[in-house]
Amino acid sequence: MRSAGWLFFLMCCLASSIAAQKGDAKKLLESLAQRYDRAKALALEATVTTLTKSPSTETKMTVVVNLIFQKPNKFRVVTKDLKGQVQQVFVSDGTFMFWEFPALKQVLKMPAPKEGVPITGGNLLSGSFKEQLEKIKEAQIVGEEKLGQRKAKVVKVVAKDGTTALLWIADNMLWQAKVTLEGKRLVKGEGSKGEPNPFAEAMKQTTITQTIAFKKVTFDPPLAPNVFSYKPPTGFKVVEKLELPTHGQGTKPAP
Repeated sequence: MRSAGWLFFLMCCLASSIAAQKGDAKKLLESLAQRYDRAKALALEATVTTLTKSPSTETKMTVVVNLIFQKPNKFRVVTKDLKGQVQQVFVSDGTFMFWEFPALKQVLKMPAPKEGVPITGGNLLSGSFKEQLEKIKEAQIVGEEKLGQRKAKVVKVVAKDGTTALLWIADNMLWQAKVTLEGKRLVKGEGSKGEPNPFAEAMKQTTITQTIAFKKVTFDPPLAPNVFSYKPPTGFKVVEKLELPTHGQGTKPAP
């Protein structure tokens, strides 16, 4: 009986500890969201590493992202490889968004989004944490780790759609995020009707993990007057539909 009593007491303490961690995690995320939501502008530098695993192959790609963002929808995003070579440029002046395609020497012009940055991790990078919080089903502090000179709390979150993520938070700022996405959820329902879809079957066995490590984060930085203005590089053509090369003489507009 005494052993059973101690076991029951231990289980109660464990349950209380888990409940406290969940409550602390929620408060930590709410405080984080409030700080980012109060900012009118953000400037940051981040390293984004994407690891894609399947039974037959594994690929890893790392890029450096520099972002200047002013709410609700002005931004300049420059993506470079580890050698410093520019890979992509996105610019929004609040009315139009310009997206450079260096391989085609074209700039795709389209209406600017109403808010945020429409790129992978854009909601996270642009500080739209309130929207992210609404998508979270579970959150729990799972430990502490040192990132550089900072001691960060590690929070595990599970979204309503099943996506899992780890967040490293220190000084009421997000310094790292690791998101895991299972391919089988991306192609859910694909291939269930008609002929089998080889691409869908391959994706079901694929796992994508993206890690965003923030090197610099500045709230409400001073902004140059022309930081969100855009001028295409010399020799680039501004188009509303990409013109893809064909085997003939001309070009073919992208659908």
